[in-house]
Amino acid sequence: MGHTQQTACKSIGSRITRRTAAYQAYAEQRQAQAQEQGREELTEEELAAAAPVDVIYDVSYESSFYAHYFTAQATTTDMLVPLFGVATTINPLENGNQNVEHWLSVNLNSRFDGPGIRSNNIRLELVITLDVSGSMSDRFEGEPGKTKVQIAQQSLLTLLKQLSPDDALGIVLFNSTATVLHPIEKVSSINKEQLKEDILKLRAGGGTNITEAVKCATDLYHTREKNKDDNHNISRRIFFLTDMEVSREDGHEFLKHIKDNAENERIWSTVVGVGLDLGTEVIQSVSKTIGCNYCNVRNARTFDQLMNTQFHYTVTPVGFNIEFLLMGERYRIGQGYGSPEVYKFEDQITPRQSIKLVSEFALPMNNQNEVRGGYLLFQMIDLKKDQNDQLFRMHTSWDTLEGITQTNEQDLQFSKQIDSFTHSGIRKAILLVRYTKFIKRYLKVRQASATPDIMDEYQTMRRQFPRLVEYFQQEMLVLNDQSLYEEEYRHLLDIAQRDDIPLNQYLRQPQTTNTATSTMVTTTGDRCCICLTNKSSVILFSCGHKCLCNDCADQQQEQLTRCPLCRQDVMLNQ
Repeated sequence: MGHTQQTACKSIGSRITRRTAAYQAYAEQRQAQAQEQGREELTEEELAAAAPVDVIYDVSYESSFYAHYFTAQATTTDMLVPLFGVATTINPLENGNQNVEHWLSVNLNSRFDGPGIRSNNIRLELVITLDVSGSMSDRFEGEPGKTKVQIAQQSLLTLLKQLSPDDALGIVLFNSTATVLHPIEKVSSINKEQLKEDILKLRAGGGTNITEAVKCATDLYHTREKNKDDNHNISRRIFFLTDMEVSREDGHEFLKHIKDNAENERIWSTVVGVGLDLGTEVIQSVSKTIGCNYCNVRNARTFDQLMNTQFHYTVTPVGFNIEFLLMGERYRIGQGYGSPEVYKFEDQITPRQSIKLVSEFALPMNNQNEVRGGYLLFQMIDLKKDQNDQLFRMHTSWDTLEGITQTNEQDLQFSKQIDSFTHSGIRKAILLVRYTKFIKRYLKVRQASATPDIMDEYQTMRRQFPRLVEYFQQEMLVLNDQSLYEEEYRHLLDIAQRDDIPLNQYLRQPQTTNTATSTMVTTTGDRCCICLTNKSSVILFSCGHKCLCNDCADQQQEQLTRCPLCRQDVMLNQ
């Protein structure tokens, strides 16, 4: 699968236009309030002046998964080993739906995950291919500081510190043409001060021809002397840093060269989208090319993270041609999430018995032995619900870097008990899939033209919104994962506030049979409803709700005009 490193991005634009569903719903609500209060009907100018803003929240299943860490094997000495999880649930977001859902998760763990990456003794021959076209003189959206090319310069200097003395590095620059800034040379032999000086002199300008860049980078390997006896211990990779503002023809030719390099010359590629998201065609093509991967960096922080803490994982493949085969007659694999390789775009999902991934890479790991990236979730299709036996077998096969095929078989069984999860990882993944599916559709409908059908759907989703917040909060507390608040939950509250959706139900105590969970939820009654951590200490006038801590009140003060619980106009009293 490779690393599908994407991070969600949110921006706030101008006021929404009058033709959208969000504006029409807002206008109808304001006019109804005016009528109830005996006031005159509001003018279009008055409505437009206070209309909601155009919320652009770019989220995908890949970005939702990549923002979090997931359960992994505690320890492994294997180059690759699959870890499966199963779950039996009912979707709490669907009205009256009592249909049982079965889920299957998998991630591929390696001895190179986390700190194990230090034991990797494969030498790297790396060519950095840097886009210096005119568009790289732009800045990251929302960041007034350095340009993209300036941040790329700093990232290259950071990268020099990541390479070992036995690694080799070359640098190619490209705009409408491609030039060699530095040929491939062993790191121990590079004049680093001179190279630093050359990198800092770079300026952006001109057009873009990325095909010339891949040709030039490939030629560097062709002209380099190779020790044939040592080829198995060397990894060759071209690292493209580009905003991919290229013509369609140039993009097609570029992808053909990447595929040819990987399949015929064992030269792999990593494509890094700088500032702009890579197009769907680039993502799918690179993901399905052996040894290759992609990621997007939308700000200076993630760029530095990629070239500093994430770099070695990004360039270390641990297995190829991976296949998961479901053995048995009862179940089939339905929709998959977490990678373009497993997500099926058809409305009607064809049941499948096997899943194939081209490549898998080492993964970063946190202090709880959870890994980031490489996590897949599948909704399972039950073909024979009348059967009692819920046992099935997963057969996994893959090729090592040396071309040796290895296999693994595991027996799994779905529980008959609702809300049964093998581990917290699969529970978190199901939460993120439900959240992402809802938010993607909500924001799309919100921006759509206000036809009768769209208005009906938008109003229905507004009524469902508090239920999503309540469900997300309950799961966030059970999982005890602060990153869920930072990445998703705060966006739910933000959207609700901007669209004036009352959330008076979202702190309702959830029903649960789990004693530990029940205790956890019960003890959060006096917590701040924003951070869920600090004790509530701020009373809101005029509603009187005590639901914020001092820190969150200070952060929210300028934009907090309504109570998060009852949506009444408020003032703060601490």
